[in-house]
Amino acid sequence: MLKLFSKAEEIEAPKILNTKVEPHLRIINGALDECDTSSAGIILNGRIDPATLRFLKVDSSYQRPLAIRADIYKALQEGKIVPNIEIGVRGQDFEADGDDYIIHSPSYIIDGWQRTGNALRLLELIPHHPLRLFATLHFGTDELWERHRFTELNKNVKRISPNLHLRNMRDSNDAILTLYGLCNSDRSFPLFHKVCWSQNMQPGHVMTALGMAKIARRVHGHRISNLGVGAEQLAASLAKIPSTVTLPTFRRNVTAFFSIIDECWPIGGIQYRTSAPQVKTTFLMEVARMLSDHASFWEHNDNTLVVSTDDRRKLAKFPINDPQVVQLAGSGGQSRNILYKLLVDHMNSGRRNNRLRSRLERDK
Repeated sequence: MLKLFSKAEEIEAPKILNTKVEPHLRIINGALDECDTSSAGIILNGRIDPATLRFLKVDSSYQRPLAIRADIYKALQEGKIVPNIEIGVRGQDFEADGDDYIIHSPSYIIDGWQRTGNALRLLELIPHHPLRLFATLHFGTDELWERHRFTELNKNVKRISPNLHLRNMRDSNDAILTLYGLCNSDRSFPLFHKVCWSQNMQPGHVMTALGMAKIARRVHGHRISNLGVGAEQLAASLAKIPSTVTLPTFRRNVTAFFSIIDECWPIGGIQYRTSAPQVKTTFLMEVARMLSDHASFWEHNDNTLVVSTDDRRKLAKFPINDPQVVQLAGSGGQSRNILYKLLVDHMNSGRRNNRLRSRLERDK
């Protein structure tokens, strides 16, 4: 017998019925392990239910942008098994459903964003494709733990940019955090939003984070060692600077250096960085070397960079657009020493008094 509903009941009915799928992640044939001391807590291994793949989240503060990878797409399409995805579960809310596990806490991709993104693209084009994607899940994580895990997993993989590695070290390295803050928070800084701290250079970038970090270290070359070219060695050197000159002084010196460059050869008007010697790493490294090597540019026990107005005017007359200088600025090796000598000779030209004298000469 049919039951008749009143008009009021018919209006209220849709409020009772909820067809929305709550975000969750289902792991098929999962296996728990509570003995992993390297993770934030419990770990779970298993296969991701393709229907819940779309509920995975991505934290852009440490991840690279998604790119279409033909090799990954083809492998997934052909049913090949790709490496496990690592996932950070920010919480402990999960339940067992037979041999499956359903995770309700937010789940963030730590490693495998490219695999996941290309898998989702495949499912959009072929909705019922038998996708097999496996994962390792760490429960009780947070953004900081995930970021360090991301770096640990990718630091030896060449395709990960050292700029991204440096960005991910900022929470544990005050000097790197200072450089990152200048580039992204200080509008008065000449390189505000002009330094690449991600995987690839974007329009408006004139320098990489790796290059900037090298230059900041070279400015303080008379106070710390300049050995090491990798991101980790560079970070280790930079970490020593705050204890040597203090962190505020380090920030001031870096700001002063790039302000001098901007005053001599404006950075803001650069249209094409490849044709602007004043933002070439080689050129800036040799300017930094020149300033560091000569005590006349430093005050307060060699801690504070101070370049007089006369010296700034003199430096501004250095012919950076001369073909020889342009070539040297884009080269390495012995070219650096030649460029360095040209800079020192230029600063000393026309001077009888107060000529630059390097620290090595003064010590003889």
